[in-house]
Amino acid sequence: MKKRIILITAAVLLESFLLCGCGGTGTAAAPEEGTVAASEEQTDTGSGTETAQTGADTETGAERAAYEDFYGIVSDADPKKWDGFSLIDLDGDGIYELFATCIEGEREDEGIQPYMIAAYNNNKSTVNDALQDGVAGAGGYRGTLYYIEGRGILHESMTYAPFGIPADTVYVLKDGAVEISDTGEFSLDSYDDTEGDNWDPFEHGSWSWNGENVTEEEYYEALKKATGDSEGLPLCEIDWKSRDTMLEELKSLSSGSR
Repeated sequence: MKKRIILITAAVLLESFLLCGCGGTGTAAAPEEGTVAASEEQTDTGSGTETAQTGADTETGAERAAYEDFYGIVSDADPKKWDGFSLIDLDGDGIYELFATCIEGEREDEGIQPYMIAAYNNNKSTVNDALQDGVAGAGGYRGTLYYIEGRGILHESMTYAPFGIPADTVYVLKDGAVEISDTGEFSLDSYDDTEGDNWDPFEHGSWSWNGENVTEEEYYEALKKATGDSEGLPLCEIDWKSRDTMLEELKSLSSGSR
């Protein structure tokens, strides 16, 4: 009887030994719940981090390439035409656009302020240098060019003498190019029937927006929509920097040390 009890006890102990996986034999112990999932999650997280880092490196590379291009543009710019510079992220993509103007240089018309905007897109820079505002010496033009930072929008608000007739042009920055998106104006029917100081020009003409006749109220609603209901900031009030200062800033940006 004692011998039988000893054999049964030994069998039970052997079974327990095998089930526990002790000594590296038998069935391995089941992992705790969530162990495998946690390991897989860690692998996925590592992959995502690598992808995000790659995207960041690509973006940084585009920024540096842009500023290297701008460095060349500023270096090659005619100092008699462009002597004031600034960096503004006009379209809100994280890469500055290069703005330039003429402060002490030579202008064709002293009352007209020229502007240049260089934008980087698709691995190249596009120079837009046909922008201006100010007061024309002849013709009665009065205009102010506003920029709406982060929205890629420029708005030229104009009036024409002698009656203060308004006109507006809205530009957008698209694929590096500054393009006209909307135009509007008030047009007089005739200048021949003016009658003294009490003559109201707005009773003798019509409003139009993008070539379509509109009411005055519709005109200003369309302008409000085109500019995102933002007046913007005048380019003439930008804190312009000298050529040498801008070259130093672009050098710093292109090296990633800023």
